[in-house]
Amino acid sequence: MEFQLEPRPRGAAISGNMTVYDASDLKQALLAHTVAGQPVELDLSQVHEIDTAGLQLLLLLQRRCGVRVVACSPTVRGVLSLCHLDGLTADATPEEAA
Repeated sequence: MEFQLEPRPRGAAISGNMTVYDASDLKQALLAHTVAGQPVELDLSQVHEIDTAGLQLLLLLQRRCGVRVVACSPTVRGVLSLCHLDGLTADATPEEAA
């Protein structure tokens, strides 16, 4: 396991990697700390690597309960921007969030 999940009052902070190698364990940890229909805030400022598996986890959480990324590393920001998912971030403009 190359990630750490720190529970927070409204969500969690993830550090390390969000890759295919971590996806199964990370998915179980995230689902254990979220409730369907209740929005979750994620701090991804300490995520070093993210690939499509990590991105799929974010989209799963978005569909399940709603996600707001309150902080993200340059790596995460780059992937979200590349995939036109800037709307998941807390500093998204209204147009990006739509």
